[in-house]
Amino acid sequence: MVVISGLIPVFVIVVLGVAARRFSLLSEAAAFGLNRLVANVALPALLILKIGTSDLRQSFSVVLVATTSGVLLATTALTLVVAAIWGLRAPQRGVLAQAAMRGNLVYVGFPVILATLGEAGLQQAAVTVAVLVPLMSLVAVSVLEACRGRGATINPRVALRIVVNPMVVSALGGLVLAAFAWQPWPWLRSTLGILSDFALPGALLALGAQLRLGNWRGVWKPALAASVIKLVVQPALAWWLLEMFGLSGLPLAVGVLLLAAPTAVVSYSVAADLGGDTDLAGAAVMLSTLAAVTTYVGWALLVR
Repeated sequence: MVVISGLIPVFVIVVLGVAARRFSLLSEAAAFGLNRLVANVALPALLILKIGTSDLRQSFSVVLVATTSGVLLATTALTLVVAAIWGLRAPQRGVLAQAAMRGNLVYVGFPVILATLGEAGLQQAAVTVAVLVPLMSLVAVSVLEACRGRGATINPRVALRIVVNPMVVSALGGLVLAAFAWQPWPWLRSTLGILSDFALPGALLALGAQLRLGNWRGVWKPALAASVIKLVVQPALAWWLLEMFGLSGLPLAVGVLLLAAPTAVVSYSVAADLGGDTDLAGAAVMLSTLAAVTTYVGWALLVR
């Protein structure tokens, strides 16, 4: 019951975001602006504070980072095989792989981990995400480009967007600061703390405001497959491998809950930029986010 009580507010805030958009409390422009503010200011502040002030000897686990990274790559390969067996069109293959691999680690994973594992879990999650976020971006773009017949090369413009993404910069910058045992000035710590307090509720509201029901005709089966792989297969594979490599307790729980996050909302815009099937991308985001209400409760109960 404690786990469920902790998770319910997370999804209630997402529903509030949906309602705010539905009843015009947030216009489309306002929802877009809220998302930009959260993604470019509040969440980077949270990452800098949580990662930069962490003790890497305690919060950085090579086994956790390597295993979760390997699971992301394995999930991508598995989904591409499924797409080939189904004979999906090129614009759908890359989108399917991205939807099954790329999770909403920060927008949904962080609030769930904070609610179920507390500050210690959130700090370890933040350090782990410093590696996973850029990896997911690179893999997603590479696969989408490859499925368009361009090989695994990445357009320089897209590569630059990945490198200068504020969350990627703040995550990697936080690792550098932590390596030097950084301690921010009191006023800076307080400022980052205020922004961090806004980051997670703001992210959940922005997520809810951006969810859209699109044209699901012809794409609901691959969207369902992507959701099952993302919400069930990926975290189960992570759990099995992490236990096999000797991890338990908090690191294992963090790894499983991070990879149990639903498909990232940003996967829709990336698919649109790179010529992917946007109907499939939108359906996968919506379906996995709705299903995560149930699957997250199950995973949180199992790993505690």
